[in-house]
Amino acid sequence: MNCIGTKLSKNYAWELGFLYKFRDFSDGIDWVDLKINFDKFKGDHNPKFNVLFAVCNFLIFEFCIYNVNHVEEE
Repeated sequence: MNCIGTKLSKNYAWELGFLYKFRDFSDGIDWVDLKINFDKFKGDHNPKFNVLFAVCNFLIFEFCIYNVNHVEEE
């Protein structure tokens, strides 16, 4: 994946990914995929803000701001 990113602060970072084939056509086709997530629940994943746009199994762009300190609860 073509990706750039850096830390914003001690706890947060950002990444921008673009122009990446994430799935083979023999596995199926994602015609158009647009996701905008703002996850705040810390119990089972990494809190983040994410915007993703993909067309015909190609990621056009994905922008993510996330907490670098992954929270794991047992």
